[in-house]
Amino acid sequence: MGIQYGLEEPSEKLVLTPHLLQAYLEIESEQSIRSADEFTKEVLDYYILGEEKQGIKLPWPKLESKFRLRNGECTIIAGINSSGKSLVVGQITLAAMSQQATVLSVSLEMPPRSQLIRMWRQASLSATPDLDFGIEFNSWSRGKLYFFDKEGSIDMDTLEAGIRYSIAHYGVNLITVDSLMTISGIRNDDYTAQKEVVCRLADLSRDLDCHILLVAHARKSMSIKDKIDRFSIRGAGELTDRVDNVLLLQRYYSEDELDPDCWLAVSKARHWDTAECEIDLWLDMASLNVLTEGQKPAKLVMYGQELEEV
Repeated sequence: MGIQYGLEEPSEKLVLTPHLLQAYLEIESEQSIRSADEFTKEVLDYYILGEEKQGIKLPWPKLESKFRLRNGECTIIAGINSSGKSLVVGQITLAAMSQQATVLSVSLEMPPRSQLIRMWRQASLSATPDLDFGIEFNSWSRGKLYFFDKEGSIDMDTLEAGIRYSIAHYGVNLITVDSLMTISGIRNDDYTAQKEVVCRLADLSRDLDCHILLVAHARKSMSIKDKIDRFSIRGAGELTDRVDNVLLLQRYYSEDELDPDCWLAVSKARHWDTAECEIDLWLDMASLNVLTEGQKPAKLVMYGQELEEV
């Protein structure tokens, strides 16, 4: 188990032993009751500096002015099996890195090697990225992308300590957790445990001023074509109550090649006015990116802070 850079560099791999993590499980006490005037600067920042426009932009221009991933918030992205949740999370990760975010990927269902194979394809827009691209991506992603190198399951204490460590030592500000059900000790019907985990992640995002993106699964219905909503998310109903934002992803299963392949919904956005919406998305098979109508695939510009349309 360890947190490591985006490509294998054994000499720099860090093994997070229980002794090392213990200090990051000790949460400092803090003063909870404060005067209103202590928050004035934060309110001024919101209105004068345009704080509502800050945060990580998602890869789809239609959402740029509606919704972003802001520090201090927690988001659930949910869908049924094979809806493309992990693929979309990889696309969001690359977009975040291009905006100077530093990302920790906690994927207990897909090893770092498999995640990077797909990210290289999404970033290069090629099904078979060449060696030059790989070398360039390796250099560019160093210090921007870290993996919690563990498969199977993880207990919540270790996950929290790893998040705290990565923020303290690597400056991570976006954490993706794929998925809720891989956190050990949680049964499908243990709604209390599920609620406690989501509450802890939401508290961490707020207390550590980072963004946590949590993948969750939607319940199976009579048909895969049945439209889901945030109440379809598998587990305790309180899961969506506790987080700040809920994104939903679902495939269309149309036989017409011109029809969209899936839709993404901003189903809940607690701190965004009129953000709730749905957008249709088309899958570009060469790059494995999902795009809105008329949107062109964007090749990652290394060492720049933008994605270049091709």
